[in-house]
Amino acid sequence: MVFSLLLFIAGLSAQVQADVNSVNASPGSVTLAVNSSTPLNIVWRVNRTETDTTAPGPFSRQVSSANAVLQINGTTVATVGGMLSQTSVLSSNQSATLNFNEVIDVNVGLARRIANSPAGSVRIVRLFDDGQRLGTGSLGAYSGGSSAEGLVVRRIDLAFENTARTDVVEQHTELRAVANITFQSSGVLQGEWRLIDPTVSLGSSDGRVLQVVRQSLISSGEGRTRVVSPTLPTGQQGLYLLAFSVQDTTAQIDIPILRYFVVDGSGSSSQVKPEMISVDQPLENALLDADTLFKWQPVTNAHAYQVEVFAPQQSVPVTGKLVPATELQLALTSMTLDCCRPYLLTNGSCGLSTHRGR
Repeated sequence: MVFSLLLFIAGLSAQVQADVNSVNASPGSVTLAVNSSTPLNIVWRVNRTETDTTAPGPFSRQVSSANAVLQINGTTVATVGGMLSQTSVLSSNQSATLNFNEVIDVNVGLARRIANSPAGSVRIVRLFDDGQRLGTGSLGAYSGGSSAEGLVVRRIDLAFENTARTDVVEQHTELRAVANITFQSSGVLQGEWRLIDPTVSLGSSDGRVLQVVRQSLISSGEGRTRVVSPTLPTGQQGLYLLAFSVQDTTAQIDIPILRYFVVDGSGSSSQVKPEMISVDQPLENALLDADTLFKWQPVTNAHAYQVEVFAPQQSVPVTGKLVPATELQLALTSMTLDCCRPYLLTNGSCGLSTHRGR
């Protein structure tokens, strides 16, 4: 008798189950301003099927959601919104969609927290319950401004921590770079530290991403910020190219590239010293222009050649480039020329040197 009763209860439970099939949010994603509160207008569409077959119906079910939550990388950081509830009336095996409209206000503090998170975004999640089964829906919320008032990166000044723009270091030396960024307006800086290492052909790849940067920036006029790179790889000998690239900026800017050469440091603990070499071109007192070509004589056992251009009576180079020892000439790019046009090129203001292994 007990056995038969249990079977009856199990069968009844299967007959009266009502299903929430899906929960979808419209829009599927939104953008949050980092310097002002943002009202989010969301429509939740809950589709369900009435699966009670004990009678033709109609059956009345209360479909509700207590609140929404904001999640960063799957972790709930805030509870927002309030109760949403509607009555669904369906006959057996009928399906229908309920629309729930709400406005969620995201304040400035929460928007900045989202912008400074590693993901730079959140998921707004709601659970809907029809009394039998839960259904989950979500949408993405990303930090940033609109195209009319969003972040504009004006300039990126890239250098190593010692302020050099090219460097030659021994293996396993700790090395970092710094990007000094000038910007206008407010928004989220979305950047990447990218590296081309000696294993990659210089003309065949954009390099690999060392680190993704997401940082909220706020300025009523012109602002500046400093972004430090992760520790740069120096384990393998050869030429490395490093860049900090930015996304989602309305300004067209040049992306500077740093070069550093890693040499074998196992033979001596002393620093690698440069040696002067014989320069074939340019001639003394030549002016820099688009056709300027540097040429020099090879040096035995050279690892790399560093070409530097100095202003008269200055000890800090205006610009420079590091090239592998397989190359014996260098044509200046238009970007480099922009830094150097005011200066005459003389024996005192143009230096070429090579760093040799020991």
